[in-house]
Amino acid sequence: MKRKMERVITKTLIKWAVESNRKPLIINGARQVGKSWVVKQLGKSYFKGNFLEINFEKSPNLGRIFESDLNVKRIVQEIEILFNTEISERTLLFFDEIQNCPKAIMALRYFYEDMQNIPVIAAGSLLEFELQNIPFPVGRVEQLEMYPMSFEEFLQAQGNEIMLKKLNEPFQFLSETIENKIYQELQNYFWVGGMPECVQDFVNHKNYKAVRKMQNDLFYTYTQDFAKYNPIVNKDCLMDILNKIPTSIGNQIIYSKLSERFSGPTIKKGVEVLSLAKIIKPIENVSVAGLPFSVSGKQFKLYFIDIGLLLAMSNVSYENLFAQNNLNVLFSGSWAEQFVAQQLVCNHSKTLKYWARTNKNSNAEVDYVIENDGEIIPIEVKYGVAGKLKSVHLLLHENPNINKAIVYSKAKFGVQEKIYFLPIYYAGRTF
Repeated sequence: MKRKMERVITKTLIKWAVESNRKPLIINGARQVGKSWVVKQLGKSYFKGNFLEINFEKSPNLGRIFESDLNVKRIVQEIEILFNTEISERTLLFFDEIQNCPKAIMALRYFYEDMQNIPVIAAGSLLEFELQNIPFPVGRVEQLEMYPMSFEEFLQAQGNEIMLKKLNEPFQFLSETIENKIYQELQNYFWVGGMPECVQDFVNHKNYKAVRKMQNDLFYTYTQDFAKYNPIVNKDCLMDILNKIPTSIGNQIIYSKLSERFSGPTIKKGVEVLSLAKIIKPIENVSVAGLPFSVSGKQFKLYFIDIGLLLAMSNVSYENLFAQNNLNVLFSGSWAEQFVAQQLVCNHSKTLKYWARTNKNSNAEVDYVIENDGEIIPIEVKYGVAGKLKSVHLLLHENPNINKAIVYSKAKFGVQEKIYFLPIYYAGRTF
């Protein structure tokens, strides 16, 4: 039986739709995270089918509507005639793949100024590249970032409402029976990841190997985009960086470590390009003396768009993780750190940082640092049960302004002074 997918971002879109001072909305995100799907669902449900989509990739000739001028009243009239559809305040107007029509991006501000009653959403992949070349109308257009599905959305897609409800209750000690079931689903999530197409196929067919093929195809699609980045950066440099990702997650790195064939400035540009494409995200080392954070040192970390794609890139075999039920391998090291980072970003759109001493011969490091409601919260990810946590204790001792730290691991829930120990399946939930 096919289940209907649901996304948490839909609540944000409905809230946007009812705002009295609504602005045109740009939904940004990597390829295949579900941007178009979620807007179409909004059109079907909230707008009751009063929905008009213009896809500038499928129909590039429609870009001519915007060529003569940016008079949105004329633009709307022409769209109405072309599609034989009346556009009113009850019609959701959706510009998809808008990066293929820069003039349409520029026109968004005039929808706010001249036809604010018309609800307009735009979405596209690689949008950041176009937005760099267009004066962005601050205060006239709203932006929303969309990410792969979180673990919670993955559970909901499978119909695991009871488990999801339990995970959303106040932090508590759970029995071994319940935890084993949660870890089983977490194991599935590590393999499948949060790309909606992969999740939908897994929910419908439970075919792990079919999901892996879809992931490889999706990764190939990302690499095919590299030709569009020339002459910004050489595509071979981008491939070098991507091939280093599986061994780089969770580690402090410098640009020269990501490729042996290219110079530091070229590699840096490659990282910037992949970040603009939403495939990777650099994480800066910062001082935690106060807010706002200030960058400390030249080293940085990376996290990848999706845990499932990361395991596919790492060539992790189905037999190693599932036939042997090897949870210790699964939740160790970089994959656990990727999962925690992805959960924090998917659930809260958190800007991730980390802390490490820059002193020579010092190895003190805490995996992540976030700002939450004006508080600085260090986050450590541990393999197995939590260890001695020397770096966390050092950070807290040297920075009395920090009131709490979180440690995600396979340990049970508990609190010791300022440190909250949370099972890794709670990752993404903060205080």
